[in-house]
Amino acid sequence: MQSTVYISTIIDNLIQRISETKVCQEHLKLIVTSLIQLRQLFTMRNVEIDGSDSHEKILQTLKAIDEVVTSCVDNEADLKGITYRDLESLILRLQLRLVQHEANMTDDYETKINILSKTYYDQQILAQKVFDVTIKQRLKAIEEYTKENTKEQLRLLREKHFDIIKSYLHYFTEQHKSVPLNGVTGYTAAKVAHTFYRISSDDQNQLEHNWQSCELPLTRTFIQFKSDKSTSFERNESRRLLIGPETNSLQGSHSRKEVSKNIWQRLVSAPYMMSMIERDRYSQEDDVNEETILRTKRWIVILGDPGSGKTSFARWLVHHLAQTLLINGQYSTDYGLLRIPILIRIGEFTEILKEQPSLTLYDYIGKHKWMGKTILDNDSISLNDLSHALQDYIKQGQALIILDGLDEIPISDQRSKIINIVENFVETYVQTPTGISAFDNPHLNRLFDNPSQSGGNQIIITSRIVGYHAAPLAGQFAHYTIRPMDMEHMKDFVNYWFFRLHQQIIEGVGADIVILPEGVLKSESLFFF
Repeated sequence: MQSTVYISTIIDNLIQRISETKVCQEHLKLIVTSLIQLRQLFTMRNVEIDGSDSHEKILQTLKAIDEVVTSCVDNEADLKGITYRDLESLILRLQLRLVQHEANMTDDYETKINILSKTYYDQQILAQKVFDVTIKQRLKAIEEYTKENTKEQLRLLREKHFDIIKSYLHYFTEQHKSVPLNGVTGYTAAKVAHTFYRISSDDQNQLEHNWQSCELPLTRTFIQFKSDKSTSFERNESRRLLIGPETNSLQGSHSRKEVSKNIWQRLVSAPYMMSMIERDRYSQEDDVNEETILRTKRWIVILGDPGSGKTSFARWLVHHLAQTLLINGQYSTDYGLLRIPILIRIGEFTEILKEQPSLTLYDYIGKHKWMGKTILDNDSISLNDLSHALQDYIKQGQALIILDGLDEIPISDQRSKIINIVENFVETYVQTPTGISAFDNPHLNRLFDNPSQSGGNQIIITSRIVGYHAAPLAGQFAHYTIRPMDMEHMKDFVNYWFFRLHQQIIEGVGADIVILPEGVLKSESLFFF
């Protein structure tokens, strides 16, 4: 009994001293927990230590703990060259020795297993906690460095290409500020104005005559995303199955037709991807917003059904970024670090390739068009100068490149070539700041690649769902699907749609009219149109 009292006293003293220690506190808490459990075994069960050998081993363990605590009491000063990692490892080993003593004091096998299992579990939880804190600290340091570096790089780029980029961004905002509301004719607009605002027949005729089109400003987005359920393995196998090497060496229209026929026969006979079967089974946990996507992913593919809003989303995003860049002193947005937007239609690039087969996507940038229109409205600036400026932003890791409509290229007509060109561009110019690409081992960039913190170029590629899965991109792209609007978003969109329509009608009338109460312009009142 005397030995038990003596050991309990030592344990009490150790617990008191550990409470005053400032180093490795989380690890020493595990020691305290094990010391308390060991002491309780002595006091509550009135346990005698079986033999001098056990007594000696427990005392040796307590002495070793005492030496560690002595080294830690005065913080870092008395660690005597021991690294924190070594010290943490030593503390965990000492805890295991304490737990082994505790397990040896029971004859029940299941109890022994539970004691040891819980200890290993607690140590694993602590290791993960320490790891998470370390990663968070490193990411914070990277973010601070990147912010300062980004500010300096953007400042230098702005000074170097000031006139070119200013003209580019101004025209960009004009080019992508709105989308047409097709189907609203002058007759319809005049009818609405007469019904709701009681305008005169003359004003009605004038509005119908002057009405050109109605534009919906791209000031907000109504898109809802969910994570695509297909895996990189499924996509790569789909590509291997459907696009063979023979498509790269096609000669003659007859050969292309034969290969196209063979590919679609393979597609019809191939089994469904399991993820494709699951894609329409909606779960709220699958929802992800555009802010999260843009802040956390570098290589992004956005998939959607026809008319789901892929291109409108791309145009809204580049308009937002261009507007922000025009404001001096802005270096970030809610979507992360600010990058210069570059929007390219894959279909237009494909047409140019027919005339210039050796053209790369990088060389095409700056000379590209949007819907057949130039991206610069300034005769004093050449497209070569614009191309050089945008390429400079890419070289410095300050660009967001959006490739719209990957599915627009028929599989039998350059599809394989276009995919290879896109992948080569991504591998060369859209890397992490540490030089990792989308085609490297995914574990290399999983921890430290956060584009909103680490900087570097980003890329977004849009495509229809079916067209994409018939021949997908390789590599570790993050895939998201635009899901159908729920009722709340439908009402929000319809209200916005009709508000803009009525606003343009009011501006078009150009006369004093009776403004109806706000509630009248809500979607519930206007569905008859």
